[in-house]
Amino acid sequence: MQRYAGVIAQYDGMVALVREEYPAWEAPYWNLPSGAVEDGEVPAGGAVRELREESGLLAAAGELELVWTTRTIADGRATSRSWNYLVEMADPAFAVDDPDGSVLEVRWFPVPEAVRLLGEMPYPPIAVPAVDYLTSGMAGRSWVFTLSGGAWSWSS
Repeated sequence: MQRYAGVIAQYDGMVALVREEYPAWEAPYWNLPSGAVEDGEVPAGGAVRELREESGLLAAAGELELVWTTRTIADGRATSRSWNYLVEMADPAFAVDDPDGSVLEVRWFPVPEAVRLLGEMPYPPIAVPAVDYLTSGMAGRSWVFTLSGGAWSWSS
């Protein structure tokens, strides 16, 4: 099963988003700094690393607050798990060092604009929980996304 971690990095009421190229979707989209948790890495450690690589923002695992988790199921089997964190940044300076080369840019957005941009993503397991958290502020949700017949359904 694939493991992923992401971060809602905030500074002065703004949210950091990265614009990434997604070959599977044939277009770049704005997303939270996030990516795969590597072998031997705990989710919070993966989140800190992905935040640093994709944005240059620096946080320690102990500064992160877990705000939601996600499981995806396709064809009746679990395919991925993700942990998504919140952190308030002391230093807003960006310095992308993305080893994957998929990050095109990174910027701070007001929450309503971040919600709009995240809502444009064609992948509900990322977009739906992020938009929900940014609009409701409710932490602690566990989301389950199921892909069946090419259509997504979800619950929390």
